[in-house]
Amino acid sequence: MIKVGICDDRMEEVRELRAMLQKVTERMGLNLEICEFDDGEELLQDIRTYGHLDILFLDIEMEGKNGIETAKIIRETDFHTILIFVSAYDQYCRQMIEVQPFAFLRKPVMEEDLETLMQKILRALSAQNERFLFSCQRHRYSVPLHQIMYFESIGRQICIHCKDEKYCFYGKLNAVEKEMAQSQIKFARVQVSYLVNLGYVKEWEFDRIVMDDGTEIFISKKYRKEMKLHYMEILESK
Repeated sequence: MIKVGICDDRMEEVRELRAMLQKVTERMGLNLEICEFDDGEELLQDIRTYGHLDILFLDIEMEGKNGIETAKIIRETDFHTILIFVSAYDQYCRQMIEVQPFAFLRKPVMEEDLETLMQKILRALSAQNERFLFSCQRHRYSVPLHQIMYFESIGRQICIHCKDEKYCFYGKLNAVEKEMAQSQIKFARVQVSYLVNLGYVKEWEFDRIVMDDGTEIFISKKYRKEMKLHYMEILESK
């Protein structure tokens, strides 16, 4: 799960950016937790209480503590948050360099610019490379999540299907599903025996999906409503 903050003293702009961000990242198949702030002090207090953010969209010109002042305080203890300054003006370049921003977005933010930026951010986050860890026959394995197309439960075993590899280990799919809910990449349950990476679904129907490798998976009645919601979210993000 990627934790994102949006800080701007104009809440209508916060809501607009949030909606655009959700639309873009849904298309990319990312899980986000988005937090909204209307001033620098509120943002700093949240960080002190709940910890640092993965990505922060920070308006420069705000009442009270402005964006650059807020960023300087954040950078005193955190150099990992991906910081994006958002402003209608770009005369703050020298001050911005001091706090090592990842990028600058000009207002009004355009969806195309945001999507390009999020793709760059995803590549940066992928450097951390989320992995799925498991053991089989006294050996430990580590598989990058983005390579996993789906998990299949067969008896007491779980098989991990990648494009070029297949791994099996003893475990429960419910536990895997719970773990994947915290990942950046979206996985969804389609039936008792299958947990799929939505990024690898190439065809959607009412009662089945087809994966990139041609595998057809039946969607059980229990999960059809949830899968329909996933499908509608993807359509709306197009």
